[in-house]
Amino acid sequence: MIRLSREIRFSLTNPKELSHQLDHPGQKNSWAAWPITNRIAPHLVLSAVVEGTPDSVTGYLCNVTLIDKALRSFVSNSLIRSMASVTLSQLPSAEQIVRQALTVLSPQTFETASLCSVTLHLSPYLCYTIETRAPKMIQLTHQFEFSAAHRLHCDSMSAEENLATFGKCNNPAGHGHNYVVEVSVSGEVSRTDENDSVIELGKLAEIVNRNVIDPLDHKNLNEDIAHFANINPSVENIAVAVFDWLKTDIESAGCQLAEVKVFETPKTWASYRG
Repeated sequence: MIRLSREIRFSLTNPKELSHQLDHPGQKNSWAAWPITNRIAPHLVLSAVVEGTPDSVTGYLCNVTLIDKALRSFVSNSLIRSMASVTLSQLPSAEQIVRQALTVLSPQTFETASLCSVTLHLSPYLCYTIETRAPKMIQLTHQFEFSAAHRLHCDSMSAEENLATFGKCNNPAGHGHNYVVEVSVSGEVSRTDENDSVIELGKLAEIVNRNVIDPLDHKNLNEDIAHFANINPSVENIAVAVFDWLKTDIESAGCQLAEVKVFETPKTWASYRG
């Protein structure tokens, strides 16, 4: 079984602007966003994942233009046109939009592929996902950042073994990272309550800041954090620790902690799902 993902970028323009842009299809810039606007309006990313068995001749699971067409049709016909007279404060929640998108897109077929999930990215740091196998559940993924120093070192290993294993990261003076913590939580959201959410974003931030960011930010993980006194603060071990520190409070807030992903650098991350 193969999975294929495709995304489109667009702005929540008004129906009049949309109609004008539809009259000039050659002016589309799908890389930057289409439809596009110069108004102060949300600029979003909508993506879909489909799965199936690729064609034995073409190697295609499906032509991605079919996914593009379905996503853009939802944006143009269902989303933008339904908000012709909506004010900024009346914009639908991300939970409402992904649920609506799943309802519209699920019956559609993409050659031999079927829809797995839909994700709405409100920014590069916040997104919402709904899956066809669990249409009542929505997953929220939010990023946070802290800066900290650490040294990769195991007392049970010799100095030579530590240096051979960890290289420059074994420097006795340590070194620092701007860590990015990506927290994914999931919960059931009411179909009838337009104010219902996976978790209130301020509440999630309070939980993550209190349990993770404030204790770790601008600290030496080896020396200042008791948990790492006898545990090597690798990015793998940090991901496990962050998950454990968040789990109880996330569940007390009425949702599930789905995954914690910790980026040590833009090129290196570790994730843990419990």
